[in-house]
Amino acid sequence: MIRVPVFGLWYEAILAKLITMAYQLKFLSPGYEIGEHVAMWTQNPKKMLILNSLDGLELLLVAGFLEWHYIFSMIFGSLSVCIERVLASMWIKHYEKNKKLWIPIFLTLVTQCLTIAVSFTMFYNHVNIIAANLIWIITCILASIMHFMIKKTNKDWEKQMKNPRRLDIFTISKQFQVKENLRAIALSEKLLQSVFGVIAVGGIGVVILILELVPPFFCHFLENTIFLNPFLVCFLTMYSHPAWKSEFQKAFPSFKRVRRSPKVDVESVEPFDGLQKKSVVETNMYFQQLNDSWI
Repeated sequence: MIRVPVFGLWYEAILAKLITMAYQLKFLSPGYEIGEHVAMWTQNPKKMLILNSLDGLELLLVAGFLEWHYIFSMIFGSLSVCIERVLASMWIKHYEKNKKLWIPIFLTLVTQCLTIAVSFTMFYNHVNIIAANLIWIITCILASIMHFMIKKTNKDWEKQMKNPRRLDIFTISKQFQVKENLRAIALSEKLLQSVFGVIAVGGIGVVILILELVPPFFCHFLENTIFLNPFLVCFLTMYSHPAWKSEFQKAFPSFKRVRRSPKVDVESVEPFDGLQKKSVVETNMYFQQLNDSWI
């Protein structure tokens, strides 16, 4: 699974964890005993790890920053995906004329700049626990609102496209973009739910640990929940696209489920004159060919 390009960000989390484990197992040592430290987040000096020098801990500091960068990349990356679909829906009438290449590039640059800035802020402990939780809460709320708005908008457009008495004009490019948006929305819906679920578990877990409602040792379970979330995301990704699902079930037959054959929905269509019918049939046929060429 780690060979899938979409999980490239997971490599930095794995690297950070390996560095941390190397210090815990004493494969790497600063030259003096630092003891065991399990407090995940604290403002109490008695629970902090007091050091006389940072010599020999450079790699551990890098690992700490990589962990924060990984976490906030998931948070802001989910918001970036929703923003990209919003922009695609806003410019749907001029889909063929607009150059979309700069949109993901610009969003990626903004997302990484914001992620790095917030990661450094968290790394140097300039943010309290309330502000840290507000970051993921506000981000998840905004992303969810955007997702449901563009889903409803594109569903409404799809209904209008199927209505033979519609008043709006849907060009071939607009029809294709509506289907492309709905395909992307269907693919991202379960992914966003899984990512937001992991983020919520992590944020709430940190609060529970700070309030000492559970023993400090449970921070290891929380950390593994955050680091192992790509396994959950991978399964949801494979089952979110028919072609990927088919290939995944061929590779892993044990994941197949016995399902009833889907019912075919029959819709009544208003009769209209032969010329209009011919025009619509030709348009739909051309769109189907265009759509098939992009799959």
